[in-house]
Amino acid sequence: MQAIARARFVRTSPRKARLVADVIRGKDVREALAILQFTPNYAARLIEKVVKSAKANAENNHHMDGENLKISLALIDGGPNVMKRVRHAPMGRGFRIVKRMSHITIAVEETEPKPEKKTRRKPVARVAKAPRRAAAPAAAAKEKKAAPAKKAAPAAAKEVTPEAAAPKKRAPRKKKSEAEAEAKGGE
Repeated sequence: MQAIARARFVRTSPRKARLVADVIRGKDVREALAILQFTPNYAARLIEKVVKSAKANAENNHHMDGENLKISLALIDGGPNVMKRVRHAPMGRGFRIVKRMSHITIAVEETEPKPEKKTRRKPVARVAKAPRRAAAPAAAAKEKKAAPAKKAAPAAAKEVTPEAAAPKKRAPRKKKSEAEAEAKGGE
């Protein structure tokens, strides 16, 4: 069943009001009211009043639940009265200004309540581990301390020298010969 509300002979252009009505068509009433509240358009204020009226009609006249309402119809028709005005133009002419009216029709219907979603907890960010290069000298120091306690394990086999634990340095680049430098542009 639908609950309908109409606003007739509203002083706004139907073309401008349809832009706002297209945004809320098919949405929940609460969501539609939030959209209309923050839409910077004159027609949004008028459509917001009609949506609130349709919601009140559904709750009071049709005994529907106000939390589960959805906009099923959002219709903007042109009104019959067109106010005609004249704007003065050069050389004694007058340009016509047409001030249009519109009829706003909003229908809401009750839908099934949405099941609540279980929210997942976000995983905690992991702490980055230290690189292995920095850990190797510390591990070697621990092994040196542990070696005297263990008499069966040979200390020389597991011992790491500081030169072996340190990262190797890159070899210096070769310098170009004079012939190569001249061939590439004389660097």
